[in-house]
Amino acid sequence: MSNTQDEATIKSVSAAYDQAAQALLTAAGQGDDHLLGHSERVAGYCVAVAKHLGFSPASLTDLRYAASLHDIGKIGVSRSIVNKLGRLSDEEFQAMRLHSIIGTRILEKIEGLKGALPFIKHHHERWDGEGYPDKLSGEAIPLGARIIAVAEAFDILTSDVPWRTGMPVPEAVSELKSCAGTQFDPKIVEVFLTVVVGAPALP
Repeated sequence: MSNTQDEATIKSVSAAYDQAAQALLTAAGQGDDHLLGHSERVAGYCVAVAKHLGFSPASLTDLRYAASLHDIGKIGVSRSIVNKLGRLSDEEFQAMRLHSIIGTRILEKIEGLKGALPFIKHHHERWDGEGYPDKLSGEAIPLGARIIAVAEAFDILTSDVPWRTGMPVPEAVSELKSCAGTQFDPKIVEVFLTVVVGAPALP
């Protein structure tokens, strides 16, 4: 097979995985009005950070898929919980926490998305080890998951939702800074603020 044919095959397979990811995201968005926009913004933030960090093309693709599909597991969580206005009960929160594991189970049969699975599974771990599902800490948390954690938090803080108005960007920046070293990898917060927000680096 010629190089041209090889390249055409790779592009065709890549396009198929892109279409599969978009179809899954669209399906999930049928029950969550905010999911599509949130996922697209988080993916954009993550790609910007990853490029700054020098991710390889393959790793960048894995992160893009993971960021786009990080909440896909909410398909397996009750709509009454996912769309609840206001604070979740302890029982509801425990059900919601399962979405990162459900997401990996949904996607694990798709060969081209396997590299994204660790980022999806662990995007709610915390730098201090108090996250979920496995209470990983520090650099034991996959780098892509650490990036998604910061990007997702920023988007949630700054986005309008039915029960509250989004936070002004300077306040969201302060929140990320205050959580650097506990919830978030401080190096990722610094890169995110520099690359995405254009805010001063951490002191």
